[in-house]
Amino acid sequence: MKRLRGLVLVLLSGLLISGCGGGDSGGGAPSSTVKSAVEESSAMDKTTIKGYALSTVIWKQVPIGVCWDMSNTDFALYSNERNWSRQAVQDSWEENSGVEFTGWQQCTNDPNYYGIRITVEDVVGSGPHTMGLGTMLNNKVGGMALNFTFKNWSPDCQRNKEYCIRNVAAHEFGHALGFAHEQNRVDTPSSCKEPAQGTSGDTMIGAWDLASIMNYCNPEWNGNGKLSATDTAMAQKFYGLRKVNGTVYALSSGVAPIKVTAYDIATRAAKASMDLKPLFSTERVEHLFASVDGRRVHVDVSEKAGPHHVLTIDTATNSVLSTTDLMRATTYPYSVQPALDGRLIYQTASNTIGIFDTDSGQMTKKIVLPAKYDLIKLATTKGDSGGVYVLTNTGYAATDNQEIIRVDPATGAITRTYTLGLRPNSRIAQLAVTSDAKRAYFFNFTSTTAGNMSELDLTTGNIRALTDLSEQKPTFLAAVTDQQILYADDNYTSANPIILYDAVGRKKTIPLATAILLEQVQYEPKTGSIFHARGTSDSVKQLQPQTDGTYKNIDLDMRTSGTQGGVAPFVFVPR
Repeated sequence: MKRLRGLVLVLLSGLLISGCGGGDSGGGAPSSTVKSAVEESSAMDKTTIKGYALSTVIWKQVPIGVCWDMSNTDFALYSNERNWSRQAVQDSWEENSGVEFTGWQQCTNDPNYYGIRITVEDVVGSGPHTMGLGTMLNNKVGGMALNFTFKNWSPDCQRNKEYCIRNVAAHEFGHALGFAHEQNRVDTPSSCKEPAQGTSGDTMIGAWDLASIMNYCNPEWNGNGKLSATDTAMAQKFYGLRKVNGTVYALSSGVAPIKVTAYDIATRAAKASMDLKPLFSTERVEHLFASVDGRRVHVDVSEKAGPHHVLTIDTATNSVLSTTDLMRATTYPYSVQPALDGRLIYQTASNTIGIFDTDSGQMTKKIVLPAKYDLIKLATTKGDSGGVYVLTNTGYAATDNQEIIRVDPATGAITRTYTLGLRPNSRIAQLAVTSDAKRAYFFNFTSTTAGNMSELDLTTGNIRALTDLSEQKPTFLAAVTDQQILYADDNYTSANPIILYDAVGRKKTIPLATAILLEQVQYEPKTGSIFHARGTSDSVKQLQPQTDGTYKNIDLDMRTSGTQGGVAPFVFVPR
């Protein structure tokens, strides 16, 4: 039986702080013993996978069921506490590995149940625990015990129940996955005074890990509910990388008759096919993109007569939700971008921004900017819900500049202007803004034909040339984190390398160097996968990150056909 050590809580500056300590009631700050353990661990090799697992009890199939041994009354009463527990597991083990849990409802008496049964108890002298490791818990009544009230065990947790419930759940589910306490290892340093407790593992991987969520000597109680880098590596060793869930919408035909096929990413099977021909006579697809919330896929098509329309697909039903008429674009490329709310889209045309409601199919607002502006690319960011950023040419002479302007969609006003390099001869329509709205990335022209990838500080207006990036034709530029960008180098029939760049650490990674004729590159943030495809006829491929830092290029056998240059042949919508 596993027993969770007593919680040591200190109220400091209004925050709940914890460390290794004594009995169930706990008390006092982390001791110098903990500090010694920190120092000793820091001298160990941190490049190896660390952990302590019992390999004979690793679950062989996922998803793993989870159910609550609770009465109807308690199941309803502890709704918040159950949700905190579930979210803690999602944010730790599921977020960082291929393990999945399902169910989370009340237990039944099914003798063939595959999964973990949880009871909730608050008993003096008995903390949260599991009855063994891994599959030892399979369909065992009381296999895991959690605490939601803290009246008898660790009553200090009543000051912040959510914090304690989340941390306990993350730790106990580590045991449920087959991972033992880190301090049970034979190489535990003498500076860690916590005794071995519960079932030990049989697979000791790498050096002892002080920061493990499974280590009682971790100065952060249960790792504050977060996995260490090496907890993640161990979970991935036994349960694999996190799996991508969602739907790929691929253009089966990008010209009339236009067809879109929806593929389930997990099974790679086609689950819906949409023939867009009956709606109106179309010539070709111009853009394919998804709403921010993933509830809609937008297909921008142009008719032979010239006008543009957006067909909006409801991703829940895979049926056409609406048809929206767009403004006629006189310059190319024009920009079509989803708004943050999921329903609205923006379109640029010359010096105008149109705002369209894809539920009603109507334009809701037209923002006309001064005539000197030629709007090239529009970007939105969650960190600035009240503004949109637009890359624009200004003026008409070769000595004129490009600018990035911030526009308030509510008022139509330009609220800030950033002057960039020279107005180029070509239209490199690349702009990305980080999710915290602190930086923008673009190609800054130092002459009318050449320049550098650059970073704009949106607070100070300072521009930093990324001189270690030599690419002159960037495309598919996206800010995938607040410090990392993704793009490809458009060399047409020559190699189009796909590039990840850490703008803070100035580290450049090339997941794929040999792609050609790329027409779409899309980043999937939960797993770090990169989807890509070339134009005309091809198949969607997935660059899957490996534990050694390389990428595996997987052909998903999701066919695309009939797309034109510059048109994304697919879009991935996560679930």
